Amino acid sequence: MGNQERKVFNSSLTKDGWMVTTGGKQLSNHETQKEAEPVATAAVGKAYQDSRLGQAVLHKANGEIREERTYGKDPERTPG
Repeated sequence: MGNQERKVFNSSLTKDGWMVTTGGKQLSNHETQKEAEPVATAAVGKAYQDSRLGQAVLHKANGEIREERTYGKDPERTPG
């Protein structure tokens, strides 16, 4: 696999609803957090199946990170 870049999928609240994004591009838009999060985690799973490193970053309504899920080599732990 070599030096691969991790593909990160975010699920976060915007003025237009709960959005799933990667690399600054919108993948989907949902009315609720409950609808958006499975889409983000499924996209990470697909990226991992395609031999890529992946991560889902699931945000709270206030923008704080609620949970992170990584597939492949976990990134080093950092404070915070």
